[in-house]
Amino acid sequence: MRVIEIFRSWQGEGPNAGKEAVFLRLAFCNLRCSWCDTKYSWLGGTEMSIHDVYDALMKTAGDVRHLVVTGGEPLLWRRELLPLLSLVKARDFFVEVETNGTLRPSELVKYVDEFNVSPKLSNSGVSVRLRINELAIRDFVTSGKAVFKFVVDKSGDINEVLWFINKFDIPRDKVYLMSQCTTREECIAKDEGITKPMAIKLGVNYTPRLHILAGFR
Repeated sequence: MRVIEIFRSWQGEGPNAGKEAVFLRLAFCNLRCSWCDTKYSWLGGTEMSIHDVYDALMKTAGDVRHLVVTGGEPLLWRRELLPLLSLVKARDFFVEVETNGTLRPSELVKYVDEFNVSPKLSNSGVSVRLRINELAIRDFVTSGKAVFKFVVDKSGDINEVLWFINKFDIPRDKVYLMSQCTTREECIAKDEGITKPMAIKLGVNYTPRLHILAGFR
């Protein structure tokens, strides 16, 4: 598999925001969102064997037992992730995988504790044909292991979020709204002016971008 980086930090988004974790960022993505903050993961990376990745994760993790697999789009590597996550779970890790929800999880469900699924809205600039795979989204819903995180940019995004909730019967306690922002000031303004009020109106969760607000990696 091709690895962009392995590092230890704190989860900045979703239900596990604030928890210390080791991060595995994998290369390549099947989407090209206009506001993506990890475009450096779209290409390149270092080719590593599964066992080399495992050894690097264990060395970096230290006493931490929480793994976040991210990208790019990590499910492009689901064949390689199967044996890797099997090894990691044997060490009693909580495994979290971040995905855009366009690829079916298949057998990974067995080794993942939580999928952070972030279906893209039209504000991503990606066509509907590429950003929505109904079969994949239904797989995540039925797995019982997924939360759904929507990146909100404007008040009108509420209609698209509601469409996803109704179309796929997503439980509202599994839905998180997060502001599209790149600076602390922009995040605070959008959180207070758009995202938090929208979450209240829909009866869903709000998640901050702690890594931007608090200034960590």
